[in-house]
Amino acid sequence: MSQQQYTTQHKRSIYEGFMKLDLYDATVTRGDERVEITREVHDHGNGACVLPYDPARKTALLVRQFRMPVHVAGESGLVLEAAAGVIDPEDENPASAARREAHEELGYDVHDLIHVSTFYPIPGMVTEQMSCFLARYTLADKVEGDTGADEDEIIDVEEWPLGDLWRAFQAGELRDGKAIVCLMALRIAEPALFD
Repeated sequence: MSQQQYTTQHKRSIYEGFMKLDLYDATVTRGDERVEITREVHDHGNGACVLPYDPARKTALLVRQFRMPVHVAGESGLVLEAAAGVIDPEDENPASAARREAHEELGYDVHDLIHVSTFYPIPGMVTEQMSCFLARYTLADKVEGDTGADEDEIIDVEEWPLGDLWRAFQAGELRDGKAIVCLMALRIAEPALFD
């Protein structure tokens, strides 16, 4: 068990827009060791994601969309992901946010949500906790008409055979952490779906 102790102090807000960026100072001690650090902390709320799967057809639904940071990192920027979004702290819980994102981004109503994990994707910089869910869908759950997706997003919905999706993950082609967490949880719970 760690014997570290710390004190923190908010220095100032650096930016507030789509996200909030603040500067903090901290003093961390362990025994006679003492370290002074300054860190930027990014806060844009907590998120929820969902990987819907059809057990009868052994398929899953994902989205592919442009992500500027991935492009800036030197890749194409088009990322295959689990449907996800920010939880509205006023009137949503993680499960209702996951259902909403499936409806808006994937165009499907999902059922039988199973909570997989809630974790910090980037604990060194970001306050966000991501809640991941599995959910069932069938072709009959397709939503007709406008689903209410964000106007600044162009999203391609892709249906993948689970075996192919697992092979894409093994080949390094599935790089979205939240999708990987969901896919691994499904593979552990339902290995026969990947045959």
